[in-house]
Amino acid sequence: MHMANELLSLPVAGGTLAIAGGVLGLICRKAKQVITSEKLALMGILGAFVFAAQMVNFRLPAMPGTSGHMVGAVLLAIILGPHAAAIVMSSVIIVQCLIFQDGGLLALGCNIINMAIVPTYVGYYLYRIVTAKQFSNLRTYIGVMLACLIGIEMGAVLVPIETSLSGVLMVPFSTFLATMIGVHFLVGLVESLITVTVLAYIQQVRPDIVADNLQGKIRLSKRAVLTTFVVFTIIIGAGLSLLASGMPDGLEWSYAERPDQPNFKPVVSNNDSRIAVVDKLQSKYSLMPDYSVRSDGEDKKIQALAGWRSFAGIFGSITTMVIIWLTAWILRRNNPKTVAV
Repeated sequence: MHMANELLSLPVAGGTLAIAGGVLGLICRKAKQVITSEKLALMGILGAFVFAAQMVNFRLPAMPGTSGHMVGAVLLAIILGPHAAAIVMSSVIIVQCLIFQDGGLLALGCNIINMAIVPTYVGYYLYRIVTAKQFSNLRTYIGVMLACLIGIEMGAVLVPIETSLSGVLMVPFSTFLATMIGVHFLVGLVESLITVTVLAYIQQVRPDIVADNLQGKIRLSKRAVLTTFVVFTIIIGAGLSLLASGMPDGLEWSYAERPDQPNFKPVVSNNDSRIAVVDKLQSKYSLMPDYSVRSDGEDKKIQALAGWRSFAGIFGSITTMVIIWLTAWILRRNNPKTVAV
């Protein structure tokens, strides 16, 4: 659901970036009250895990020609709490944009709002409402699934709004909105299953690392649990990412490209030459655009894709982890009297 530059006008891009920056500033002030030394390590490793997981696009069921990928906002919010989770998700999106050209530079504010802030807080508080009564596994998993579905849908709904405000839609707003809702319902359904699986694992081995403690027996040390997530990250980033679907993701399929429909015409048009300039600059200065190696020949780029994608998965995960650690460490340092969530 990473938005491209072409979906936005400059005023909307600038406005959403200002909003995202302001909201993140407020979130950082809240987050430094809850970041402990133990949570600092967990934030970095889970951020790396989510970065790697987002590299694995899966074909969507009952939707030929399109794919989706995990967002991870609700998973992070349930484990870390919403403030820390929003910082982790924003860090993932910034690394993806600046290093890998995954998401437009002008769309960075929108992507932070749509994928980091809105799904994190909407999903977290919906989960809390559903699970507020006496604990049960069924209530917990229902809460997780609803949080994932609605959190992702809320982020997806914002894309047509932002695009419509930019004046680049060539179809009725309602048409694009309905398509985004339908496609991302499937994405949210798959994400909810992945999130439930990860939380079920945590419940079996170390339920107390979750912000709102799950009930279960402690079977592994915290260090062992963190180590398992490091291993999962390596396996996903270096291995499973090679199996990712090459089909366009849900957003691209909704407006730009449908391999299953050769006559499909893009539903947005942005003739602002400044957008094209930003695209070229981002492509020129991104370290590994499209998670691959930069080359003069397209054939060489395609041949090098597999090995470089594995490298990009590891490099991106480590970079994300370091950035999150540094950010959390600075916040914690500025507020030494931290308290546990």
